[in-house]
Amino acid sequence: MGLDLVIHSMDGFQVLDAGCGTGHRLVGLAMQYPDTEFLGVDFSEHSLSVARELAQNHNCDNVSFQHAEIGGEHLGRRFDLITSTGVIHHLADPSNGVQWLYRHLEDDGIAYTWYYHPYGEFDRLLSRELVHVLLNNSAEDISGTVLEDLGLALSVEQYGTRTSFAEVSAETQLAADVDAYLHPIVNAYRFQEAADFFQGGTDWTVVHGINWDGGSSLINSGDWSEGGFGTFTSTDLFKNTRLREIFVGMDASAQLHCVELKLRPTGFTLLSGNASGLERCTERTRTNVRNANLLRMNT
Repeated sequence: MGLDLVIHSMDGFQVLDAGCGTGHRLVGLAMQYPDTEFLGVDFSEHSLSVARELAQNHNCDNVSFQHAEIGGEHLGRRFDLITSTGVIHHLADPSNGVQWLYRHLEDDGIAYTWYYHPYGEFDRLLSRELVHVLLNNSAEDISGTVLEDLGLALSVEQYGTRTSFAEVSAETQLAADVDAYLHPIVNAYRFQEAADFFQGGTDWTVVHGINWDGGSSLINSGDWSEGGFGTFTSTDLFKNTRLREIFVGMDASAQLHCVELKLRPTGFTLLSGNASGLERCTERTRTNVRNANLLRMNT
């Protein structure tokens, strides 16, 4: 996740992972930040059972797990950081799901959420639609074979050069394929569409990073000419000098639109919070809030 690129320090934080699944990512974070308390919630009891066993096997005592549904009852506590990656776009009511997230944020808390983007996911979403047309019109259950019959498998570089399931077992690859093609609900959003879920709930929402097939990068709206660690530049977008000059002269809304159209992301990360939480954030995040607050752009 690279949370050190978002927040200066997480010591003493209370962190919620909403939709933690089998806990592999969360347990890894808990081991990386031993002075931080983590809670993972998920609606799947089976996934939570796997997660608890994983934490126990790694002697990880700063993480716990709870059965809960995003958009359901309040957990009765609030958090300094909430992460939810690859979950909101699977909800029947994503707006309610995001409201549930920010109701659990401390006043100076930060939300870190990740979404599918329709431009880079266009072909996959068409393939998914084909799968469901075949499933809905088959006289027999073909759910166990249809992906293999169609030759469909999610690339390990679909969301960057090294995704979370790169170099993994056949079982994990199958789980990724099922999520990509067989999940009953899949939505994809442009930057502004996802940010609008936070209207009325937080003061700011910015694009933190983007993923595309074979690559990923961070956004630094403060300086498109010189990329810092992991950020891309106007030169990465346009090799032509005149086009770069046009891009740099645009307002932030048009620049982000260009990024979407040129790079055609498969996914992206939003950061959201209130003014009181900015002191916790890195300078790059604060710069993005000053220059490219998506909530301010659409008011």
